[in-house]
Amino acid sequence: MEEYKEKLKIQNITLGLCGTVIGVLSVWSALAEAGILPFFIPVAGDSHWQSQWRGFVSGAAFGILALILFGLAKNSKALKNEKELKKLYIKEHDERTIQIWTAARAAALQTSLIVGLSAIIVSGYFSITVSLTILACVLFTSISAALFKAYYSRKF
Repeated sequence: MEEYKEKLKIQNITLGLCGTVIGVLSVWSALAEAGILPFFIPVAGDSHWQSQWRGFVSGAAFGILALILFGLAKNSKALKNEKELKKLYIKEHDERTIQIWTAARAAALQTSLIVGLSAIIVSGYFSITVSLTILACVLFTSISAALFKAYYSRKF
């Protein structure tokens, strides 16, 4: 259980650093939207698009920050209470849950590749830029999956 405590401490440090960076970016984006930091502006689009984009970035950053803070609170609570620590350890190492997540991720990967390939074909009739961007995403996903398969084939 001591190894798991150390893992949670390292995870808290990582979450804290990421939370700090995301917090700074979200405040920075909100200040840019208010006109206080005008140099944080997207290069493309008109002022309406730029405003929407900064709003999206601010909202997404605050949402991610909320998830990070939730993770920090959960880990801190577990580190202070042995019963909570054991409960969290069991939850994270439950073999059935791990298998369900593994199967779900495999199905999601296959679905995203099929949808991506279909989107390449359809978008090619409307925009070559969009079509090539989706192709790059599908290629990246396919190559990543193949590399991870090779890695885990050797590991297990």
